Amino acid sequence: MLPIVLVLLVATSALAAPGVNLSIRNVNDVVPPKHNGGIVSAFLTNQAFEIVDGGDTATYVLNLQQVIDDLANQGDKSSQALAAGQAIAILGALSTGIPGDACAPANFINAYVSSLRSGNSVGPALAKFVNVLKQNIDQIVQYANNPNQLKNAVGPRGNCNGGGRNYQFEAAWDTILSNASGASAGLVNEQYCAAKRLFTAFNAQNSNVGAYVTAVSLPPVNRILQEALGPVAKFVASLSSGNPAAAAAGAKNALDNALRY
Repeated sequence: MLPIVLVLLVATSALAAPGVNLSIRNVNDVVPPKHNGGIVSAFLTNQAFEIVDGGDTATYVLNLQQVIDDLANQGDKSSQALAAGQAIAILGALSTGIPGDACAPANFINAYVSSLRSGNSVGPALAKFVNVLKQNIDQIVQYANNPNQLKNAVGPRGNCNGGGRNYQFEAAWDTILSNASGASAGLVNEQYCAAKRLFTAFNAQNSNVGAYVTAVSLPPVNRILQEALGPVAKFVASLSSGNPAAAAAGAKNALDNALRY
């Protein structure tokens, strides 16, 4: 009968520091979300996050996870692609005991924002980042099969300014927010508030999560994830149901195919 702590974040504005209310609840009193039968659902994303030991997961990362569950239950394909892609982004960033850096997502974010201003194609940068997502999928499979194997492993590292802490955050989220609509718009705005705190975090792993979630939410990646949604969603579901390696192969093939459209 272990108690758990529920954290409620309340922000009065997008830039206001949210207040935090803590309440102690018995784990047996918390009812997990039910599967609504959708290709992506809060049940599936919630179960996927269960593979990670969340004992030291930051509050704002947990906040992102909760919003991902809410996005997963939306009926539109864009929201479901956001939920699946963000789940993979967060799990990839949390799957090594020693964090790497966020050079890969930061480089893509900067390339995308620059392409909006210059009119140059973001295609090469997009292909490179999709390959990074495929590497994340492989890493998540390793973690799901044997967490202890990655306990002392170092996450991916690149060569960029500040280890990926310096990227065009506001410009990226302006685009992400402008592409959100309906009920999802409010949920994505909640993610902006959490991601902003992670963007300025001192902790490397938290900073990495913010960068990956930002990159995977950008419109070109969301389009790729929508095209590949079936196999990608199947991979997310496999993390709790077993045999993620087989589902991972299908998800990576689908991402490659989506790049060609």
